[in-house]
Amino acid sequence: MPRYVAQAQLLGREIALWRSDAGAVNAWENRCPHRGVRLSIGYNTGNELRCQYHGWRFAAGSGQCTLIPAHPTQKPASGIRVGVYAAVERHHLVWVNLDAQIGAPDEAGAAVPRPILTAASEFELGGVAECPQDMTLRSIFVNAPADVVSSALLQGYRVDAAATAPVAAVDAYTLTASTQAAGNAPAITFLLQPVSDQQTVIHGLLQSEALATERLAMLRYHNAELSRLRDEVEEAQSSRGRDEAEARSRGS
Repeated sequence: MPRYVAQAQLLGREIALWRSDAGAVNAWENRCPHRGVRLSIGYNTGNELRCQYHGWRFAAGSGQCTLIPAHPTQKPASGIRVGVYAAVERHHLVWVNLDAQIGAPDEAGAAVPRPILTAASEFELGGVAECPQDMTLRSIFVNAPADVVSSALLQGYRVDAAATAPVAAVDAYTLTASTQAAGNAPAITFLLQPVSDQQTVIHGLLQSEALATERLAMLRYHNAELSRLRDEVEEAQSSRGRDEAEARSRGS
């Protein structure tokens, strides 16, 4: 199993994502509690993450420090641990709960229990059932707030060449569309990742039982359509920024 450490960002917070040899996904605050170095540049040993700076090691799951190389015979204090977020995999994506951090013991000194986020009901996406045939679209990074991206998808996304399937919002970060072939079930689901207040990533899930050649054509179509939407949104944002700057200049 590849031992990678990836850096992600959600609502302005940096996250270090890595998978242990046991297959569990870890979503951690992206800073070593020692000197604040990004853990995403550290080393995944399989059951621990080792900081690149001074080599401190932290256990998968709990984030508890297991080794301080400068004091190899001493057991690290229980309070030395990485901030850990609850995470689960659904629909080919990793879901992270920023409100469920267990990065420190409670007032009594006991470790805060790790939140369990495994119930499928916690990740129902407008009736979208997890299916092995689902295709993941290429994620698109957009320099615009999530509400602006959502509005653009609602108003201008063509689910197919005939533009026969309107996009509907399930919530602030989830949108779906159904085609005639899919009946009432969502044929495509868009999931918005608010990287920051001015940056958003569009993730897409396409439900289809099409043949391999047809699936490739569908993926290419949606990649082109999402790229078009991104360019239009970013141009509109840039134009709005220029207009606001000119207005401020005239006002001063």
